[in-house]
Amino acid sequence: MRTWIVPAAAALTAASLGCAGLLGQARAAGPPAFVAAVLATKPLAYYRLEALDGSSETGPTTYHSAGGVKVGSPGAPIGDPGNSFAALNGQDGWITTTLSGGIATSATIMAWVDLETLPSKAGHFFYVAGESQSGNDLDVQFELDDRVKFYTSAGSHIEYKPDPASLSKQWHMIVATVGTRSGNRAIYWDGNLVAGDTGGGKPNKTAAFTIGESNVFTGRWFDGGIDEVAIWNVTLSPHQVTALWQAAQGTAPAKLTGGAG
Repeated sequence: MRTWIVPAAAALTAASLGCAGLLGQARAAGPPAFVAAVLATKPLAYYRLEALDGSSETGPTTYHSAGGVKVGSPGAPIGDPGNSFAALNGQDGWITTTLSGGIATSATIMAWVDLETLPSKAGHFFYVAGESQSGNDLDVQFELDDRVKFYTSAGSHIEYKPDPASLSKQWHMIVATVGTRSGNRAIYWDGNLVAGDTGGGKPNKTAAFTIGESNVFTGRWFDGGIDEVAIWNVTLSPHQVTALWQAAQGTAPAKLTGGAG
């Protein structure tokens, strides 16, 4: 779990408050609004990627970096001045986690991304995050046409093509949702619904959750920054996704609860 650091401005008043007062002030401040908003929706795991190795902000799982991964700063623009991110080299850097499965009938994946270059120029797919399994996919990735695609079952997917001019070297928040009972699946880009259908997907995802590279469909090394990655075993509603985006902008609603099953 992350240890919250008191901002420098608060440290200036520490002499008059004393150590006990300063500690109380830090605890009262709590996590940034975006982090609190994510935690309020009760994800299976939430990896802030503040270091090369660490623990989920919720639940017992951990993550580990391998290959060409560095800690970069500043991270995604979520209202946390000290935010860091995982910088992947597009060649052999990726992040494994101890989370496997946990998905029955619904899922949501969130990640902030900052591509170093376009996949069309790199000549390979950029894997963002998911639980790869042949025939029972749960994967978010960019492909050679520079579209972000969300796979939910044996190649079945939805997709969205962002403006290429804004895609690289700029942070964006991706949220992908699927409900196998309703069949509804969606992609949100920077809080906005940009793709959706009723193509559904297969239930019961059991594979390992990885970031920046698939451990099944290999060679899809992400080139750029990934930050604030989370996975849910529910489908977040459009309101909840919008609220997460607003929290990053500092305008979130006061209350945000867990998603639908």
